[in-house]
Amino acid sequence: MKTKSQNITINLLDSEETIHEGDTFILTNQRLMVSSKPGRTSNVWEQAELEECLDPKLKNAGKTTRKWLGYRLLLIGFAMIGLQMIPYLFFGANILGKLPGLIESLYFLASMLTATAGIYLTLGSYLNRPPHTSVLFGVPGAKDLLAIFPGWDSEEASELVSKYRRAKRNV
Repeated sequence: MKTKSQNITINLLDSEETIHEGDTFILTNQRLMVSSKPGRTSNVWEQAELEECLDPKLKNAGKTTRKWLGYRLLLIGFAMIGLQMIPYLFFGANILGKLPGLIESLYFLASMLTATAGIYLTLGSYLNRPPHTSVLFGVPGAKDLLAIFPGWDSEEASELVSKYRRAKRNV
């Protein structure tokens, strides 16, 4: 018997039937199979017998994006730096020089901190994974299985865990 998931053919064992199927996982009455690339479809699947698997652990991970806040802070920081640097570079005039030294120092500090925070938030939005729910199935003596679902507190992840526990009780 065969099952199709995302145009990938998986051979099922005798008397094995699919209980729950998604893009990156297949749960049968005897085995659990997940994509080898967590959160993405793959041609290679990792699998384990249900009786070998430990109870799954759900965990929310990832960060929400803060690109727009980062862009705004970066723009404000560069504008503050430019307001001080451009007149000095082109005209040799320090427009903040008439202010007390403490205020000029605070202005410089504020412009640098704003630009730095903008760079941090913008880069972090591109480098960090978006919010997701991870389901880790421990397999003693073998590689653990990991299924990743988009969004925090994913209903699909909870449904997989519920159906997994039901299937494991029936084994």
